[in-house]
Amino acid sequence: PDCPALPACLKTEASLRFDTRAHDLRGAAVRLLAKPRRGIGSFPAASRSGAPELEDFAPHGDVFRRFKVQQALYREVGKDAPFLAAYERLVRDVILPHLRSRLEGAEEEGEPEFHYQFPPTLRVQPGPSHEHGPLHADKDYGHQAGEVNFWLPLTSLERTRTTLHVETSPGRGDFHPLLLDYGDAAAFHGCLCRHHAPANPTPFTRVSIDFRVGVSPHFDPGWRAEGVKALHGWRKA
Repeated sequence: PDCPALPACLKTEASLRFDTRAHDLRGAAVRLLAKPRRGIGSFPAASRSGAPELEDFAPHGDVFRRFKVQQALYREVGKDAPFLAAYERLVRDVILPHLRSRLEGAEEEGEPEFHYQFPPTLRVQPGPSHEHGPLHADKDYGHQAGEVNFWLPLTSLERTRTTLHVETSPGRGDFHPLLLDYGDAAAFHGCLCRHHAPANPTPFTRVSIDFRVGVSPHFDPGWRAEGVKALHGWRKA
């Protein structure tokens, strides 16, 4: 789309923290995944008597790489009201204030408008496995340069030893791991900066959520790329 370039202050990688007691996305993910659903997965029977550990979730099929299974999970997230409520609280109370604070020094005309992805994407990566997430930039999947990516792990980095790897600027190739744990979030310009998830070498499942926030006038909520198989929905903040 023909939009002005995103301010430089939003193109640099940043990290932020949130209160996991006020924003219990891990618990919401456990409750979502614990519901019986064909083709996605389940928790071991031994954990059903107590509180399940998210790292112990056993996915069915190739929920990490197979498009149809990923879309089935995406639809389930879109129907889970408690999970979506927790997500929207995080966007309202943590993500949007973070973006506004970063824009304070930018020469913007008027008040920016924000459009956040709805629903977010829940990633489930089982292990041990040689399967890895492909190296890509989100422009390859129809995203706009006026979006800021957010990535939040919901599982333990120490247990899964797997995280997202991101380059610092488009084409630079200086990939580095996001060494974050539950309660941390990363912001980066994923439309142009390439990123990928290495294989999970552990017996534990890695779970994360990711989403994008479009910043108008640098983002056009009505624009859609041609030929893209799956388009995200957006909500105006």
